[in-house]
Amino acid sequence: MIDICYNNTLNCLNNGQCAVDITSNTTYCECASCYDGSVCEHTIPSQSQIDTTYVYLIVSIVALFVSLLNNILGLELFIGCGRVRRTNCGIYLIVYSIVSILSSISFVVNQSLEYYQDKIPNSDLSHYPAYQCYVGKIGYNALVYACIWLNACIAFERGLIVCLDSKTNATRWRSVCTITVLSAIAGGSAIPMMVYNCDFGNIPGLQTARVFFGWFSGVAGLSTYVFGTLLILISFTRRIRRYGTENGSFIKTYLKLFYSHLFIFIPPIAYAVGYIPYTIVTNTQNTSQLYFECGISMVEFIVKVLIESLQGVPPVLTWLLFIYPSKVYMTEYYLNTWSGQRLARIVIFFRENHEKKHN
Repeated sequence: MIDICYNNTLNCLNNGQCAVDITSNTTYCECASCYDGSVCEHTIPSQSQIDTTYVYLIVSIVALFVSLLNNILGLELFIGCGRVRRTNCGIYLIVYSIVSILSSISFVVNQSLEYYQDKIPNSDLSHYPAYQCYVGKIGYNALVYACIWLNACIAFERGLIVCLDSKTNATRWRSVCTITVLSAIAGGSAIPMMVYNCDFGNIPGLQTARVFFGWFSGVAGLSTYVFGTLLILISFTRRIRRYGTENGSFIKTYLKLFYSHLFIFIPPIAYAVGYIPYTIVTNTQNTSQLYFECGISMVEFIVKVLIESLQGVPPVLTWLLFIYPSKVYMTEYYLNTWSGQRLARIVIFFRENHEKKHN
């Protein structure tokens, strides 16, 4: 049998192999994974084995349900309880919950349209690019940055409450003014992108503005976190100096104070866990390399999906991050909300049954 490939001048590139089409008795290049073309000369940048649009659609739907559950439970407390609603933290948390719900809705709608457009290429989605710009990019990113800012403001407000002996919640003007300023900054940063329809690549100035506002939101929010944390740590030192240490151990007393105020540090820790891994991965990989590059293994794909999805976790867990760790908020939740009273009855019922079994 004659080996047609042996005498063929077809030079397959990138480890491609010569193959024979028996029907037409011609040769062609059988390309390795991540390469394409008549002689395997083209590189496929992104992976095509796994449908990422479908994966992110599922992630967005799950996130929406979790967000609605957590934020509605949170709003029931923040709005329904006067003691919480009349504080600066209460105002921040009300706005935070609303913004979180809107960001989750925006995310799931955007992912649904991307999936629909990918599966039905000839579908009538003439307005989709505009929607993707205004809502998918500008709207969703602005809402996520707003969640980061509001979370930082809550941490700072709690730091003021712990650090200052005077009453800090006598007026809600501070929270109202802060939210007004943040809204103005978010609106101002969105105007250039709306004017140029998110054409980042072709307008260098717009790309620079996008990077600046992104870094500004991140750095300013992080600085507010740090400042609020420093206020709390300074307060611990002042308390120890004023009232003395426990059993003569400064470290033991300090750790006890830290543990009793641990609920204050849980939201910042959650945001750090959500954003630091993705930041490390994107900044350590090659700039010409895509996040889901071709040839990626299933394990690496799952890990990268989880890392990227972690960024959206803190805004959807409002009740678990802000209410559940706080004894004060949980007491108000059990006493002043419909769901809290039902949950308290269930908890009491199981505790009584547990005690009866052991007695």
